[in-house]
Amino acid sequence: MVLIGWIFRVLTVLFLVRLVMGLFSGGRRAPSSRGRVRKPAPPATREGGHLVRDPHCGTYLPTARALRVGSGDSAVYFCSEACRVAWAARKT
Repeated sequence: MVLIGWIFRVLTVLFLVRLVMGLFSGGRRAPSSRGRVRKPAPPATREGGHLVRDPHCGTYLPTARALRVGSGDSAVYFCSEACRVAWAARKT
């Protein structure tokens, strides 16, 4: 009987602690994901702008710092003149 009384007191204290914590946190809870459709996250914006990949070495760099060859959708971007020359030599 003493054990049941002790368990009841511990559960009561835990319930009161949770109640007080809920009052201090403003009663906010994370929204439930059940039955809700999540909106896709907006694309992350970078301070450096859009990143492009060098086809020779695979380095990613902002378009503002890249060496551009071609125009429009067929443009190719390089991180350095050496990569551009090496890519052109390999391609021919």
